[in-house]
Amino acid sequence: MTLTNGVEMRAGPIHGAADVLPLPVHERIQALDVLRGIAVAGILMANVLVFFGLIFMSPDRAAALPSVAADRVALFLEHVFVDGKFYSVFSLLFGIGFGVQLERGGAAALPRFKRRLRILLGIGAIHAFLIWAGDILMLYALLGFTMPWFARKSNRALVRSTVILLAVPTALYVVALAVWMLVGSGATQTPSSAAMPAKMLAYFEAIGTGGFKDAFIGNLVFLGGRWADLFATVRFPKVLGMFVLGLWTVRTGIALSPSNRRPTLVRWAKLGWSIGLPANLIAAWAFDHWSYLPPSIGGLLGTAMQGVGVPMLALGYAATVGLLVVDGRRLITVFAPVGRMALTNYLMHSIICVVLSYGFGFALWWRIGASTAMGIAAAIVLVQIPLSALWLSRFRFGPVEWIWRRLTYGRPL
Repeated sequence: MTLTNGVEMRAGPIHGAADVLPLPVHERIQALDVLRGIAVAGILMANVLVFFGLIFMSPDRAAALPSVAADRVALFLEHVFVDGKFYSVFSLLFGIGFGVQLERGGAAALPRFKRRLRILLGIGAIHAFLIWAGDILMLYALLGFTMPWFARKSNRALVRSTVILLAVPTALYVVALAVWMLVGSGATQTPSSAAMPAKMLAYFEAIGTGGFKDAFIGNLVFLGGRWADLFATVRFPKVLGMFVLGLWTVRTGIALSPSNRRPTLVRWAKLGWSIGLPANLIAAWAFDHWSYLPPSIGGLLGTAMQGVGVPMLALGYAATVGLLVVDGRRLITVFAPVGRMALTNYLMHSIICVVLSYGFGFALWWRIGASTAMGIAAAIVLVQIPLSALWLSRFRFGPVEWIWRRLTYGRPL
C-alpha cells in the first residue's frame, strides 16, 4: 500500500504463500521508506493551504495579511514544486506496494490485498467524515480495486496504460474547451474573479469561528465540494496512471533493487527534472493568468503542462531520492522512520492542523497566509522525524499501521 507497505518483501517471489507476515526491518528497501517519508512531508506542505482555509479565502482578505508578499512567493513555489507532485509519488508507491504483494505471494495475495483496501476505505471514511474532508485514502482504496485487472497485463501494456491515463485530463479539457467555444458564453474568468457562493462561504467561515458542530457541518460541505473537485479536475486517471507505473517498476526490478538500477535512476532523475521543472513553471504561470474553469486557451496550456510536468517531476523526485540513498547519503535517511509509519503521520497531520486552525482550537483559520502555514508544516515534519524514530525503536509498527495489519491478518501481530 502507498502509505505503509510498499517495501516489505524480499526481492524474489514466493508464489503460493497465502498469508505471509511482514519482513524484519533489516530486510526492507530503505529507499522506498525514505521516499514515503518525504512524500508524506510533501503532502502536508500542500495540504496546509486547505487546513487553514487559504484556498477558500477571498483575494481581499488574503491581500490584507501582513505576510502578503511572502505568501505570493510561497504560493508560486508551492504550485511549481509541491502541488500534485507528492500525491503522484504516493500513487507511484501504492502501485509498487501492490506489485510487491504479487511478487511475494502471487495470486494468493489478491484476497488479502482486497481486504486491506476495504479496511483502508473504512479508515479513510472515518478520517473524511469526522476529521478532515481532504482525505485521500478513500480515493486510493476505491481505485486500488482496479489493480488486479492491470496485473494481468504485459509490461508493454502497463506503459501504454500509464501514458493513456495520464493524457486523459488534457484530452477531456480539449473536448470541454471545444464545447465551450461552440455553445458557451465565451466569457473568460481570471483566478482573482472566481467567487464562491455566499451560502457556502458562510459554512467555511464558521469552521474558523464556531465550535464542533460548525466544524462538522462545514467539513461535510467541504467533503461534497472535495469530491466534485476530484471529478472536475479529472484526478482519477492521474492517480491510477501512477498506480500502474508503480506496478511496472516492480515488474522491471527498479523498485525492488534500486542499487542495481543506478544508471536507470540517473536517467529518470535527469529526465524528470529537465522536463518536469520547466513544464511546471509554465503551468504555474498559466494558472496565475487564467482560471481552470470555464475552459480557456490559457487553461488548456496549464492543464497540458501539468499533465506532463507533474508526473515527470514526481519521477524526478523519486529517482533523486533513490540515488541519494543508494549512494549512502545518510542525512536523507532520517525520513525513513516517518515513511515506515506514514499512515499514522498522515492522520496526525489532520488532527494537529485541525486543532490549530478550527474555531474549537486555536482558530488560525483565515488568520495566517501561505508562508506561515508552510512554516507550520515544516515544524510538524521536524517534530515527526525524531518522534517516529523513537516510536519505532520500541515498537515494530506505527499505531494505525498496527490496527490496519491486525484487521487484515485477523490475528495478533
